[in-house]
Amino acid sequence: MNTFGNVLLVFMTVAITTAFTAPPTEQRGKNPGDIVGVWMPSEGTAYIKIFKEKGKEKYHGKIVWLKEPNDEAGKPKTDPDGKAILNMLNLRDFVFEDGEWVDGTIYDPKTGNTYYSSIEMVNKNKLEVRGSLDPFGLVGRTDTWVRMKTK
Repeated sequence: MNTFGNVLLVFMTVAITTAFTAPPTEQRGKNPGDIVGVWMPSEGTAYIKIFKEKGKEKYHGKIVWLKEPNDEAGKPKTDPDGKAILNMLNLRDFVFEDGEWVDGTIYDPKTGNTYYSSIEMVNKNKLEVRGSLDPFGLVGRTDTWVRMKTK
């Protein structure tokens, strides 16, 4: 089999496996607003506040806490373009569809790169956030975020 055939076979295997291993609908978000709240990515160094855009059916996320908000010089940490990371909007334009939040993007302030993204709610306190190079989510990585309790 040629190289293209091998690559196609791998992509088809991943697509089929994903289709048959998706969690049941009852574990996914039932309502678009279920995602609203403060979440901590697995690295544990930031909190992201996910909110609904006023007047629209779009969801965004903003970095509201950093474990280490300042650099070695005592100045606020910035992305490669010099923009402050704290209070930065790093999740954009997610829409709720079939129990998932899709068609959004996620910005990585460490690298300055923006990726296609989707979010799936595993349960009311856990999200699977996927960033990918392609809009289909085949080439990327998934991170687990946990809900933070707020007063």
